[in-house]
Amino acid sequence: MAGRQFEFHYEHVIWDWNGTLLNDVLLCVNIANQLLTNHNDLRLDEAAYREVFGFPITSYYNKIGIDLQKESFDDLTQKFFATYDQAVLECRLHIGAQQVLNQFKASKKQQYILTAAFKESVLDLLQHFDIHHFFDEIEGLDNHRAESKVDRGRQLIRDRSIAAESTVLIGDTLHDFEVAEAIGVDCVLVANGHQSRRRLENGVGDKARVIRRIEELM
Repeated sequence: MAGRQFEFHYEHVIWDWNGTLLNDVLLCVNIANQLLTNHNDLRLDEAAYREVFGFPITSYYNKIGIDLQKESFDDLTQKFFATYDQAVLECRLHIGAQQVLNQFKASKKQQYILTAAFKESVLDLLQHFDIHHFFDEIEGLDNHRAESKVDRGRQLIRDRSIAAESTVLIGDTLHDFEVAEAIGVDCVLVANGHQSRRRLENGVGDKARVIRRIEELM
């Protein structure tokens, strides 16, 4: 549904965090390049990163040439977050994110976050950016392994008795679309996060809307 006008009629909005509201792409590119120094001569820029990043994270590492037979995924995860957790406070929300959150709150929409990130870390960041008050629930993981959000999404729908037909999931990756499909809600993908517009449009076809920037939701 890319490029088609639509009425944002949803009562419930489930937000992805990383790459959708939080602009942490460049930080993730820089950390990937740090990890790659121990493996090969490949270096990523933002465009190249957006063409290879995805879930599961193990497949993404394989695509960029990190041999998981030589270094454990858990070790890589620890190295990643040793840098990420310190540097993420220098990141910013995407332009327009706070305005959209404000507008949705003013129009009485219920807003939630569904993330593959460590829940406690996200809660701290929401406080840091002073946007915690926009959300009725935060559903995330209890570890740093960035695993599938499907089970957490189903739990959110169940625990909050959310009507799927009046709900949209807003994310920035094809995994967000997969989660939306699995939990039976509509999906909008924003193409300035962790995956390119080309990948998103090719991946969803006419089953979801792809927008360039979050401001298009206003």
